[in-house]
Amino acid sequence: MIHQHTAYPFRLSPTFRLDTADPKSAYIYMMSASPGLLAGDELNISLQLANNTSLYLTDQAATNVHSISIPDTKAITNYEIEIGESAALEFVPEPLILFKDSALQQTTRIKIHPTGNLFLSEIIVPGRLAREEIYDFHYYCNRLEVSSTEGELWFTDAMRLEGKLNPFKNSDIFASAPILGNAIALLPKANLELLREAVEDLEIAKCSDIVVASSILPQSKGLLIRAIAKSTHELKKYQKYTLNCVRRFGDRSPLPHIPK
Repeated sequence: MIHQHTAYPFRLSPTFRLDTADPKSAYIYMMSASPGLLAGDELNISLQLANNTSLYLTDQAATNVHSISIPDTKAITNYEIEIGESAALEFVPEPLILFKDSALQQTTRIKIHPTGNLFLSEIIVPGRLAREEIYDFHYYCNRLEVSSTEGELWFTDAMRLEGKLNPFKNSDIFASAPILGNAIALLPKANLELLREAVEDLEIAKCSDIVVASSILPQSKGLLIRAIAKSTHELKKYQKYTLNCVRRFGDRSPLPHIPK
């Protein structure tokens, strides 16, 4: 890394080289000494990848979004990401757990060179399920905007997930598969139809109790993938399979073991 700056309670791990087949790729953990996101918290993360660099970014544990004690407050996270020419970013955070009475607003803005590669994923857990806490949060808003480094807007994706007021929270689909997953993959040279077939092949993925749907992004820039699952473990397993599909179509080696 050329430059990094963090403020307590956040910090970054040293840079690891975990892939013997691709020793130039960097693997970095985001770490936090805090118990999670509290009402009124604002987390700002800025990330720039120089030309011809490769980074896998993750964190060590799930992010807990805690209950709000003051009405009409929320936690806020903002991501500003720039990916240079022929650079590759894989951003795979651990699950986001929405506690009872929590509220979170998240914005992600990405600028990417036309030759850059991106895999971005998230897993949303609608409560502390072991305590039978499900969809008791207020809301989760997530807005994603992707544009070229020249400023051309490629696509946006906006989601507002209601908790207590969700009219579908007791439906068979949501009740039987409460864990939600989203991912986008931007690969400038990949055959997106074949990639789409691969990520939806749950037999090869060896994933059960999961439902997956994908669609090609506007201008054939990449793929959008959504999934619901009965367990976090099953969705993380599918997430790893999907990333390995993306790596294969991008002529990269499989994902190495990522110790947690």
